[in-house]
Amino acid sequence: MNAAACRELWGRLRAAGLVAAEMPARTASPWFIRAMLGTAGWIGALFLLGFIGVAFEMVMRSAGAATVAALLCSAGAFAIFRLAGKGDFLAQFGLAIGFAGQILFGMAIFQWFQTDDVLAWLVFAAIEAALAWLLPNFIHRVCTSFVGVIALSLGFAQAGIYGLAQPLAAAGCALIWFNELRLAAQAGLWRPVGYGLALGVLQTAATPLLGGELLISFQRGGGGWFQQHGTTVGTALVSVIFLVVAVRILKELAIGPDSREGLAVLAGAALVMGVSFPAHGLAASLLILILGFAGGNRVLFGLGLLAVASFLSHYYYQLRETLLYKSLVLAAAGALLLGARWVLNRLFPVRAGRRHA
Repeated sequence: MNAAACRELWGRLRAAGLVAAEMPARTASPWFIRAMLGTAGWIGALFLLGFIGVAFEMVMRSAGAATVAALLCSAGAFAIFRLAGKGDFLAQFGLAIGFAGQILFGMAIFQWFQTDDVLAWLVFAAIEAALAWLLPNFIHRVCTSFVGVIALSLGFAQAGIYGLAQPLAAAGCALIWFNELRLAAQAGLWRPVGYGLALGVLQTAATPLLGGELLISFQRGGGGWFQQHGTTVGTALVSVIFLVVAVRILKELAIGPDSREGLAVLAGAALVMGVSFPAHGLAASLLILILGFAGGNRVLFGLGLLAVASFLSHYYYQLRETLLYKSLVLAAAGALLLGARWVLNRLFPVRAGRRHA
Protein backbone atom coordinates (compact mmCIF):
# COMPACT_ATOMS: atom_id res chain seq x y z
CA MET A 1 0.00 0.00 0.00
CA ASN A 2 1.50 3.36 -1.06
CA ALA A 3 1.56 6.55 1.01
CA ALA A 4 -1.51 8.10 -0.67
CA ALA A 5 -3.61 5.00 -0.06
CA CYS A 6 -2.47 4.91 3.58
CA ARG A 7 -3.49 8.52 4.11
CA GLU A 8 -6.88 7.91 2.51
CA LEU A 9 -7.49 4.85 4.66
CA TRP A 10 -6.44 6.71 7.82
CA GLY A 11 -8.82 9.56 6.93
CA ARG A 12 -11.71 7.13 6.56
CA LEU A 13 -10.87 5.59 9.93
CA ARG A 14 -10.83 9.02 11.58
CA ALA A 15 -14.14 9.94 9.93
CA ALA A 16 -15.65 6.75 11.34
CA GLY A 17 -14.37 7.62 14.81
CA LEU A 18 -12.15 4.55 15.04
CA VAL A 19 -8.93 6.55 15.47
CA ALA A 20 -8.28 10.04 16.79
CA ALA A 21 -4.56 10.75 16.44
CA GLU A 22 -2.59 11.70 13.37
CA MET A 23 -1.37 8.94 11.07
CA PRO A 24 1.87 7.50 12.49
CA ALA A 25 4.99 7.64 10.40
CA ARG A 26 5.83 4.50 8.49
CA THR A 27 8.78 2.62 9.97
CA ALA A 28 11.09 -0.02 8.59
CA SER A 29 10.05 -3.64 8.75
CA PRO A 30 11.20 -5.44 11.94
CA TRP A 31 14.09 -7.85 11.78
CA PHE A 32 11.95 -11.01 11.76
CA ILE A 33 10.05 -9.75 8.71
CA ARG A 34 13.37 -9.15 6.96
CA ALA A 35 14.56 -12.63 7.93
CA MET A 36 11.37 -14.12 6.51
CA LEU A 37 11.87 -12.15 3.30
CA GLY A 38 15.43 -13.44 3.07
CA THR A 39 14.24 -17.05 3.33
CA ALA A 40 11.52 -16.42 0.79
CA GLY A 41 14.10 -14.76 -1.44
CA TRP A 42 16.29 -17.86 -1.42
CA ILE A 43 13.29 -20.06 -2.28
CA GLY A 44 12.30 -17.71 -5.07
CA ALA A 45 15.89 -17.67 -6.33
CA LEU A 46 15.93 -21.47 -6.59
CA PHE A 47 12.69 -21.45 -8.57
CA LEU A 48 13.99 -18.69 -10.81
CA LEU A 49 17.26 -20.55 -11.36
CA GLY A 50 15.34 -23.71 -12.16
CA PHE A 51 13.27 -21.83 -14.73
CA ILE A 52 16.43 -20.44 -16.32
CA GLY A 53 17.95 -23.92 -16.38
CA VAL A 54 14.90 -25.43 -18.12
CA ALA A 55 14.19 -22.59 -20.54
CA PHE A 56 17.76 -21.58 -21.33
CA GLU A 57 19.96 -24.64 -21.08
CA MET A 58 22.85 -22.89 -22.78
CA VAL A 59 23.01 -20.41 -19.90
CA MET A 60 23.90 -23.25 -17.56
CA ARG A 61 26.48 -24.75 -19.92
CA SER A 62 28.25 -21.63 -21.20
CA ALA A 63 30.39 -19.55 -18.85
CA GLY A 64 29.89 -16.47 -21.04
CA ALA A 65 26.10 -16.83 -21.12
CA ALA A 66 26.00 -17.44 -17.36
CA THR A 67 28.08 -14.30 -16.82
CA VAL A 68 25.73 -12.20 -18.96
CA ALA A 69 22.69 -13.64 -17.16
CA ALA A 70 24.31 -12.94 -13.77
CA LEU A 71 25.02 -9.34 -14.75
CA LEU A 72 21.43 -8.90 -15.96
CA CYS A 73 20.05 -10.38 -12.72
CA SER A 74 22.27 -8.15 -10.59
CA ALA A 75 21.36 -5.06 -12.61
CA GLY A 76 17.66 -5.96 -12.34
CA ALA A 77 17.99 -6.45 -8.58
CA PHE A 78 19.76 -3.10 -8.26
CA ALA A 79 16.96 -1.34 -10.15
CA ILE A 80 14.27 -3.05 -8.08
CA PHE A 81 15.98 -2.18 -4.79
CA ARG A 82 16.21 1.44 -5.89
CA LEU A 83 12.52 1.54 -6.84
CA ALA A 84 11.15 -0.72 -4.10
CA GLY A 85 11.58 1.66 -1.16
CA LYS A 86 9.93 -0.14 1.76
CA GLY A 87 7.64 -2.31 -0.34
CA ASP A 88 7.91 -5.87 0.89
CA PHE A 89 6.78 -7.51 -2.34
CA LEU A 90 9.28 -5.72 -4.58
CA ALA A 91 12.03 -6.27 -2.00
CA GLN A 92 11.28 -10.00 -1.99
CA PHE A 93 11.31 -10.17 -5.77
CA GLY A 94 14.57 -8.22 -5.88
CA LEU A 95 16.09 -10.63 -3.39
CA ALA A 96 15.10 -13.57 -5.57
CA ILE A 97 16.72 -12.02 -8.63
CA GLY A 98 19.80 -10.96 -6.67
CA PHE A 99 20.32 -14.41 -5.17
CA ALA A 100 19.87 -16.01 -8.59
CA GLY A 101 22.54 -13.64 -9.90
CA GLN A 102 24.91 -14.78 -7.15
CA ILE A 103 24.40 -18.44 -8.06
CA LEU A 104 24.93 -17.69 -11.75
CA PHE A 105 28.10 -15.76 -10.93
CA GLY A 106 29.37 -18.79 -9.02
CA MET A 107 28.59 -21.15 -11.90
CA ALA A 108 30.27 -18.83 -14.41
CA ILE A 109 33.40 -18.36 -12.29
CA PHE A 110 33.95 -22.07 -11.74
CA GLN A 111 33.56 -22.66 -15.46
CA TRP A 112 36.04 -19.89 -16.29
CA PHE A 113 38.62 -21.17 -13.76
CA GLN A 114 38.21 -24.93 -14.11
CA THR A 115 41.93 -25.60 -13.52
CA ASP A 116 42.44 -23.19 -10.62
CA ASP A 117 39.95 -23.64 -7.82
CA VAL A 118 41.90 -21.34 -5.48
CA LEU A 119 41.55 -18.40 -7.86
CA ALA A 120 37.90 -19.29 -8.49
CA TRP A 121 37.02 -19.09 -4.79
CA LEU A 122 38.95 -15.84 -4.33
CA VAL A 123 37.31 -14.24 -7.39
CA PHE A 124 33.91 -15.35 -6.14
CA ALA A 125 34.66 -13.78 -2.73
CA ALA A 126 35.66 -10.54 -4.47
CA ILE A 127 32.43 -10.50 -6.49
CA GLU A 128 30.41 -11.07 -3.32
CA ALA A 129 32.16 -8.08 -1.75
CA ALA A 130 31.34 -5.97 -4.82
CA LEU A 131 27.67 -7.04 -4.71
CA ALA A 132 27.51 -6.18 -1.01
CA TRP A 133 28.79 -2.72 -1.87
CA LEU A 134 26.55 -2.09 -4.88
CA LEU A 135 23.14 -3.62 -4.14
CA PRO A 136 21.29 -1.49 -1.55
CA ASN A 137 19.36 -4.11 0.41
CA PHE A 138 19.92 -5.06 4.07
CA ILE A 139 19.37 -8.82 3.78
CA HIS A 140 21.22 -9.07 0.48
CA ARG A 141 24.24 -7.33 1.99
CA VAL A 142 24.21 -9.59 5.03
CA CYS A 143 24.09 -12.68 2.82
CA THR A 144 26.73 -11.53 0.34
CA SER A 145 29.11 -10.62 3.16
CA PHE A 146 28.51 -13.98 4.83
CA VAL A 147 28.95 -15.96 1.61
CA GLY A 148 32.06 -13.92 0.77
CA VAL A 149 33.71 -14.97 4.05
CA ILE A 150 32.87 -18.63 3.37
CA ALA A 151 34.27 -18.39 -0.18
CA LEU A 152 37.44 -16.77 1.18
CA SER A 153 37.87 -19.53 3.77
CA LEU A 154 37.43 -22.26 1.16
CA GLY A 155 39.91 -20.54 -1.15
CA PHE A 156 42.45 -20.38 1.67
CA ALA A 157 41.76 -24.03 2.46
CA GLN A 158 42.52 -24.96 -1.15
CA ALA A 159 45.71 -22.90 -0.99
CA GLY A 160 46.81 -24.69 2.18
CA ILE A 161 46.50 -21.69 4.51
CA TYR A 162 43.16 -22.46 6.12
CA GLY A 163 42.64 -20.54 9.32
CA LEU A 164 43.45 -17.04 8.09
CA ALA A 165 39.93 -16.25 6.87
CA GLN A 166 38.51 -16.28 10.41
CA PRO A 167 40.88 -13.65 11.89
CA LEU A 168 40.56 -11.50 8.74
CA ALA A 169 36.76 -11.53 9.06
CA ALA A 170 37.05 -10.94 12.82
CA ALA A 171 39.30 -7.91 12.26
CA GLY A 172 36.86 -6.47 9.71
CA CYS A 173 33.94 -7.08 12.04
CA ALA A 174 35.73 -5.37 14.95
CA LEU A 175 36.66 -2.36 12.80
CA ILE A 176 33.08 -1.87 11.63
CA TRP A 177 31.40 -2.15 15.04
CA PHE A 178 34.00 -0.04 16.82
CA ASN A 179 33.60 2.73 14.25
CA GLU A 180 29.81 2.50 14.06
CA LEU A 181 29.34 6.17 14.98
CA ARG A 182 31.88 7.32 12.39
CA LEU A 183 30.13 5.20 9.76
CA ALA A 184 26.65 6.36 10.78
CA ALA A 185 26.25 8.32 7.54
CA GLN A 186 26.56 5.01 5.65
CA ALA A 187 24.84 2.79 8.19
CA GLY A 188 22.73 1.19 5.46
CA LEU A 189 25.93 -0.26 4.01
CA TRP A 190 28.15 -1.04 6.98
CA ARG A 191 25.62 -2.40 9.49
CA PRO A 192 24.52 -5.36 7.29
CA VAL A 193 28.13 -5.96 6.27
CA GLY A 194 29.07 -6.03 9.96
CA TYR A 195 26.35 -8.59 10.69
CA GLY A 196 27.45 -10.69 7.70
CA LEU A 197 31.07 -10.65 8.87
CA ALA A 198 29.99 -11.64 12.39
CA LEU A 199 28.08 -14.61 10.98
CA GLY A 200 31.08 -15.46 8.80
CA VAL A 201 33.40 -15.43 11.82
CA LEU A 202 31.17 -17.89 13.66
CA GLN A 203 30.75 -20.07 10.57
CA THR A 204 34.49 -20.32 9.92
CA ALA A 205 34.95 -21.15 13.61
CA ALA A 206 32.34 -23.92 13.41
CA THR A 207 33.46 -25.45 10.10
CA PRO A 208 36.51 -27.34 11.50
CA LEU A 209 34.30 -28.84 14.20
CA LEU A 210 31.82 -30.09 11.61
CA GLY A 211 34.19 -31.29 8.92
CA GLY A 212 37.88 -30.75 9.54
CA GLU A 213 38.91 -33.76 7.45
CA LEU A 214 36.95 -32.37 4.51
CA LEU A 215 38.87 -29.10 4.73
CA ILE A 216 42.19 -30.95 4.74
CA SER A 217 41.13 -32.81 1.59
CA PHE A 218 40.56 -29.45 -0.11
CA GLN A 219 44.28 -28.82 -0.32
CA ARG A 220 45.92 -30.23 -3.40
CA GLY A 221 48.79 -32.54 -2.55
CA GLY A 222 47.65 -33.33 0.98
CA GLY A 223 47.60 -31.31 4.17
CA GLY A 224 50.73 -29.38 5.16
CA TRP A 225 51.66 -28.02 8.57
CA PHE A 226 49.52 -24.90 8.24
CA GLN A 227 46.61 -26.93 6.98
CA GLN A 228 46.89 -29.25 9.95
CA HIS A 229 47.25 -26.42 12.49
CA GLY A 230 45.30 -23.69 10.74
CA THR A 231 42.45 -23.85 13.22
CA THR A 232 44.82 -23.30 16.13
CA VAL A 233 46.58 -20.44 14.36
CA GLY A 234 43.24 -18.82 13.52
CA THR A 235 42.04 -19.13 17.12
CA ALA A 236 45.28 -17.57 18.38
CA LEU A 237 44.90 -14.61 16.01
CA VAL A 238 41.26 -14.14 17.04
CA SER A 239 42.44 -14.13 20.68
CA VAL A 240 44.89 -11.35 19.81
CA ILE A 241 42.05 -9.37 18.19
CA PHE A 242 40.00 -9.90 21.36
CA LEU A 243 42.81 -8.37 23.44
CA VAL A 244 43.10 -5.43 21.01
CA VAL A 245 39.35 -4.85 21.37
CA ALA A 246 39.75 -4.94 25.16
CA VAL A 247 42.44 -2.25 24.90
CA ARG A 248 40.13 -0.09 22.75
CA ILE A 249 37.34 -0.45 25.30
CA LEU A 250 39.72 0.60 28.08
CA LYS A 251 40.71 3.71 26.14
CA GLU A 252 37.06 4.63 25.60
CA LEU A 253 36.55 4.32 29.37
CA ALA A 254 39.58 6.60 29.96
CA ILE A 255 41.53 3.75 31.57
CA GLY A 256 45.15 3.47 30.50
CA PRO A 257 46.16 -0.04 29.38
CA ASP A 258 49.40 0.36 31.35
CA SER A 259 47.62 1.47 34.51
CA ARG A 260 46.93 -0.83 37.42
CA GLU A 261 43.28 -1.30 36.45
CA GLY A 262 44.12 -1.67 32.76
CA LEU A 263 46.75 -4.33 33.39
CA ALA A 264 44.33 -6.23 35.63
CA VAL A 265 41.59 -6.14 32.97
CA LEU A 266 43.99 -7.24 30.22
CA ALA A 267 45.29 -10.05 32.43
CA GLY A 268 41.70 -11.17 32.98
CA ALA A 269 41.01 -11.00 29.23
CA ALA A 270 44.13 -13.06 28.51
CA LEU A 271 43.00 -15.59 31.12
CA VAL A 272 39.59 -15.84 29.46
CA MET A 273 41.23 -16.46 26.08
CA GLY A 274 43.54 -19.05 27.62
CA VAL A 275 40.81 -21.10 29.28
CA SER A 276 38.64 -20.91 26.14
CA PHE A 277 41.40 -22.17 23.85
CA PRO A 278 40.60 -25.91 24.18
CA ALA A 279 37.06 -25.28 22.94
CA HIS A 280 37.57 -24.09 19.36
CA GLY A 281 35.14 -21.36 18.39
CA LEU A 282 34.71 -20.02 21.89
CA ALA A 283 37.21 -17.19 21.32
CA ALA A 284 35.30 -16.04 18.23
CA SER A 285 32.01 -16.20 20.14
CA LEU A 286 33.43 -14.13 23.01
CA LEU A 287 34.70 -11.57 20.50
CA ILE A 288 31.21 -11.14 19.01
CA LEU A 289 29.80 -11.02 22.54
CA ILE A 290 32.12 -8.25 23.73
CA LEU A 291 31.57 -6.23 20.53
CA GLY A 292 27.82 -6.39 21.08
CA PHE A 293 28.17 -5.49 24.76
CA ALA A 294 30.54 -2.58 24.12
CA GLY A 295 28.30 -1.11 21.43
CA GLY A 296 24.99 -1.82 23.16
CA ASN A 297 23.92 -3.93 20.18
CA ARG A 298 21.37 -6.48 21.42
CA VAL A 299 21.37 -8.48 18.19
CA LEU A 300 25.15 -8.88 18.22
CA PHE A 301 25.17 -9.55 21.96
CA GLY A 302 22.45 -12.20 21.63
CA LEU A 303 24.28 -13.80 18.71
CA GLY A 304 27.43 -13.99 20.82
CA LEU A 305 25.58 -15.54 23.77
CA LEU A 306 23.97 -18.15 21.53
CA ALA A 307 27.33 -18.95 19.94
CA VAL A 308 29.04 -19.30 23.34
CA ALA A 309 26.37 -21.75 24.50
CA SER A 310 26.58 -23.69 21.23
CA PHE A 311 30.37 -24.06 21.21
CA LEU A 312 30.47 -25.03 24.88
CA SER A 313 27.78 -27.65 24.27
CA HIS A 314 29.66 -29.01 21.28
CA TYR A 315 32.89 -29.23 23.24
CA TYR A 316 31.20 -31.06 26.10
CA TYR A 317 29.36 -33.60 23.94
CA GLN A 318 32.02 -34.35 21.32
CA LEU A 319 33.57 -37.81 21.59
CA ARG A 320 37.28 -36.98 21.36
CA GLU A 321 37.78 -37.04 25.13
CA THR A 322 35.88 -38.61 27.98
CA LEU A 323 33.10 -36.69 29.67
CA LEU A 324 35.03 -36.86 32.95
CA TYR A 325 38.06 -35.15 31.39
CA LYS A 326 35.94 -32.44 29.76
CA SER A 327 34.03 -31.92 32.99
CA LEU A 328 37.30 -31.40 34.83
CA VAL A 329 38.49 -28.94 32.16
CA LEU A 330 35.26 -26.93 32.34
CA ALA A 331 35.27 -27.00 36.15
CA ALA A 332 38.90 -25.83 36.26
CA ALA A 333 38.14 -23.05 33.77
CA GLY A 334 35.14 -21.95 35.82
CA ALA A 335 37.20 -21.97 39.02
CA LEU A 336 39.93 -19.87 37.38
CA LEU A 337 37.41 -17.32 36.11
CA LEU A 338 35.65 -17.09 39.48
CA GLY A 339 39.00 -16.74 41.19
CA ALA A 340 40.00 -13.96 38.79
CA ARG A 341 36.71 -12.18 39.49
CA TRP A 342 37.32 -12.43 43.25
CA VAL A 343 40.85 -11.04 42.86
CA LEU A 344 39.63 -8.13 40.72
CA ASN A 345 36.89 -7.30 43.22
CA ARG A 346 39.44 -7.35 46.07
CA LEU A 347 41.92 -5.17 44.17
CA PHE A 348 39.35 -2.76 42.73
CA PRO A 349 36.25 -2.66 44.95
CA VAL A 350 33.26 -0.99 43.32
CA ARG A 351 32.33 2.24 45.06
CA ALA A 352 28.70 3.07 45.70
CA GLY A 353 28.92 6.16 43.48
CA ARG A 354 30.35 4.20 40.57
CA ARG A 355 27.83 1.39 41.04
CA HIS A 356 24.95 3.82 40.41
CA ALA A 357 26.71 5.92 37.81
